[in-house]
Formats: sequence, C-alpha cells, structure tokens
Amino acid sequence: MKKMLLTVMIIVLVIFGALGAYALREIGASPSAEEIKSYEKLSYFRNGEFQSPQQMVYDFDNVRNGPAGMWRFLSSSPFAPARDLPQVALSRGSFPEQPEDFTFYWLGHSSAIMDINGVRLLFDPVLGNAAPIPFAVPRYGKAPIDRNELPPVDYIIITHNHYDHLERATVQALKDRRFIVPLGVGAALRGWGVPAANIIELGWKDNFADGSFKITAETAVHYSGRGLGGRNKTLWNSYVIQSGDKKVYWAGDSGYGEHFAAIGREYGPFDLAAIEIDGWNTGWPNTHMFPHEAVQAAVEVGARQMIPVHWAVFDLALHPWHESIDMVLDEASAAKLPVLTPQMGEKVIIGKSRPAKWW
Repeated sequence: MKKMLLTVMIIVLVIFGALGAYALREIGASPSAEEIKSYEKLSYFRNGEFQSPQQMVYDFDNVRNGPAGMWRFLSSSPFAPARDLPQVALSRGSFPEQPEDFTFYWLGHSSAIMDINGVRLLFDPVLGNAAPIPFAVPRYGKAPIDRNELPPVDYIIITHNHYDHLERATVQALKDRRFIVPLGVGAALRGWGVPAANIIELGWKDNFADGSFKITAETAVHYSGRGLGGRNKTLWNSYVIQSGDKKVYWAGDSGYGEHFAAIGREYGPFDLAAIEIDGWNTGWPNTHMFPHEAVQAAVEVGARQMIPVHWAVFDLALHPWHESIDMVLDEASAAKLPVLTPQMGEKVIIGKSRPAKWW
C-alpha cells in the first residue's frame, strides 16, 4: 500500500512538474531591469507598472451569469455553440503570393490577416487555446488555418500579451518575420527565438514607417500580464494603420473611454475599424466594451465600416457566444454604421464585399 501511494505521489509530482515547466515556457520572459528603468520617463508608467488611462474596475459581487472562478476555464463552456461554426478552411495557397490592395481574413477571436496597399499584416495570431496549459480556456472549435499554413507576411502586429492575443507556438513558427509589439513584449519574443532585429516595440504615440506603410501605437483602457507578478510590466496598444490612401484603426482590447473620440479627431476618419465586442461583464465593466460601447467607439473614431473581433472562439465573460454580435448589429443599425461579419476564413474585399449573416 505504501509503495502504491509513493508511486502515485511521484506520478502526480512529475505531472505537476511537467505542467509547471510547460507553463513557464508559455509565460515567456519579462522586461529586464534596464528596460523597466527606461520606461520610468514615460507619463503612463509609474511605480514599476504601465498605467491605464482609467483605473480598472472589478465588482465580483456583480458578475453576470456567474460564477466567475478559474475552474470554469478547464472545461467546455455552457455558453458555447451547440455545433461547429461554419468557416472557410484556409491554407497557404488560399492567399495570392503578392499582397493585395485591401482584403481581410478573420481567423477568429482577434486574429486576422489584412492586405493593405501591397503590405500583408497578421494580427494577434492565436490558433490554439488561450492559457499557459494546453487544456485550459479551450476554443469552441478549430481555427480555419494551421499555423504552419500561414502565408508569408510583412508584419505581425501584437496588441498585448494576454494569452488570447499572444501565442508562443505561433510566434516561434513565424520567428523570421518582423513583429510590431507594445513596449516590453519584445522580451518574451526574444526568449522564444525571435531575433531582436525583427522586433519593433512601440509606446503610445510612437510610430514606425516602411515606405507608404505607417503604424502608430495609441492608447487603450486595459492591462497586461501572463504570470504571477507580471501584471502591467508590458504595455497594451491600439493601432492606427495608414498606407497610401487607406486608413485602419485596430482597437485591440479596451474598455470604453475618451481616447476613441481623441483618436477620431487626430487621425480619422477610417476606412475600417476592427473593434472588440465580446468579453464584457458587469463584474469587470471597463476591461472590455459592452456592445453599445463598441458601436459608439467605432462611431467616435470615424469608422466608415466596423468589423467586430474578439468573439466566437472563447468564453471569457459568461454570456452566450452569439449574444454580443446580435446586440452589436442592433446598435449599429440604429447608428447607421455598416458592419462586416465574415465567417472565419472568409475573404473580404474592403469596400466591395458584404458578407451574409451566417449564424
């Protein structure tokens, strides 16, 4: 009996040790002390942390559709779709060798590929689960493309380091590409094998240009963190993207705030705004936007069209998977704001395509 218990204990310790090692690899490196010191001159860095323009609010006594405990992320969600969602399967051959004029492929959640004036961009590529261990925060269904089938891209754009936006395995599969990331996120990428020369780190109002392509990092109401003690050690960005006569706003993750109107005044109008619509809850009211706020944000930045992202893949906030998009379409109709709702993997030609409702 003692021998059996000892064997069980050893097996349990080995499993936990393996999970711990796996999680540490997924968490990635944090900014060095030297990097942290360089951030101290920034108005939005204080007491060793990046600061949100608004203080983050949490009211766990007011969680909608609770409970909100971490254990719910270890199994399938009761709010998930009853069957696999329709999608267009993609491979490397689905994309023209030369990037096109203005096309968009939504890969699910906040992941997307966009061609803009001959430059190909890949946003927040997460094609697996959204946690540092393989069975936590599972997807509703498989991604429309395998990471090894992703086409050549000019830049990979990361909004922040949360697991539903930054995935080690995909970063390593694309480590020879160039990455545009918020301040501090480069440390994790370097630890995963991305050459430092391939990493462009931007703080708020910083920009990077390559020919007619220009990207400017802008404000967002959010936070960062991948492991214990790592909260707000790296920045989170929205982005203004310009190329020739085209202009896109990529909101990243953000609660609603005055920054949307300010961005609209400074850079708008935009041909397209990709706005997050899911992840909202009364228990964390300004971590993400409620549907009416997402539409208001698109209006305030001056979007000619809105494409909803950050939905249909993970249950992050305890509401039915299609609730957010249904509410957004109602709000957008009242605001007379055109909304593009492609299936995952469906090709959208901006300014021409009108994807049909598919859910």
